Amino acid sequence: MTLDLTWTGSQFLDARQHTAQILAAVDSMDVTSKDDVWAEGVAAAVAEYHALPPDSVRVGAGATQLVEMLLRSLYRGLVVDVVPNFHLTASLCAQEGWERRAVAVREPAGLMAALEPYADEEDAVFSLSSPRNPLGYQFGVEDVAELAERVRGVILLDEVYADFAADSALRLVTEHPNLFVLRTFSKAWGLANLRIGFGVSTAFAGRRAGPLWRQLPNSVSGVAQRAARRLLERPRAVLDSIEAARRCRDRLIAALDTVPGMRVWPSEANYVCLETPAELAEDLETAGYRVRRLHELRDYPRHFPPGVRISVPPQPHCDAIAEVVRACQARHGRPAGVVQ
Repeated sequence: MTLDLTWTGSQFLDARQHTAQILAAVDSMDVTSKDDVWAEGVAAAVAEYHALPPDSVRVGAGATQLVEMLLRSLYRGLVVDVVPNFHLTASLCAQEGWERRAVAVREPAGLMAALEPYADEEDAVFSLSSPRNPLGYQFGVEDVAELAERVRGVILLDEVYADFAADSALRLVTEHPNLFVLRTFSKAWGLANLRIGFGVSTAFAGRRAGPLWRQLPNSVSGVAQRAARRLLERPRAVLDSIEAARRCRDRLIAALDTVPGMRVWPSEANYVCLETPAELAEDLETAGYRVRRLHELRDYPRHFPPGVRISVPPQPHCDAIAEVVRACQARHGRPAGVVQ
């Protein structure tokens, strides 16, 4: 049996129990009638849960819809895409013929310097993710604040993995109206099949529709709305699973850090990125673990070193994976071009 570690949803929620909780939330639902047209009940619950201004939250059919909606609403002539990033930004720019500048940022400390040439472009939309997929590290919240203060354009910050992180840029939105933070219920909250997420910005305040809110009414199903509200009211199972994921992630990183000759990136997500010979993916699959090769990911910079992204599994798989990595590294050594 092969354990699929290419998938970046939660490996730590009991799928049956979690689904049963969602079914309980919709048990009395009348599917012949509509639920909340604009999902305002979920927006209010999110604002309360995260201690956000009530008018700063908008709900959509997953982070994917929110990214597309905001790019279409905010585009004025230039998208600065900080890669690696969610591929939707590049795909939408290509479909629409928009001007896009792909800016490769490898090290977290390199963000400001890389974006400085575009800082005075008031029509620029800066699209970036944190924690980063597949590298796993998070841009410092202080760095995001500095960026929001420095640039004249707007920032779309994809935080779909931030539930696994120690900090979040959500706490910056009240001070920076040019910042839009996007989150999802698909990853840590285990609702990938229901397509629901939310965006946060003070620029939303007082706007049900208009240039910053072009979403169609009824785009988020009643089932998804009820499921999200149920989990926000009773989050204990989700929070326990997040804590378990963090413990296993940190244990896996600690084990991999003892393997010589490769780079293991720090991670604030539920996956770990390591730069190592390409043969590792084959060795892991032989051992029963499917992982993602970095250069299989769309728009991953070709000049970055080879390696793999491993979604963090429960124990004892972390120790088993570390042993496979150790054996592979001993046979094949360090890949050419790894930057330490």
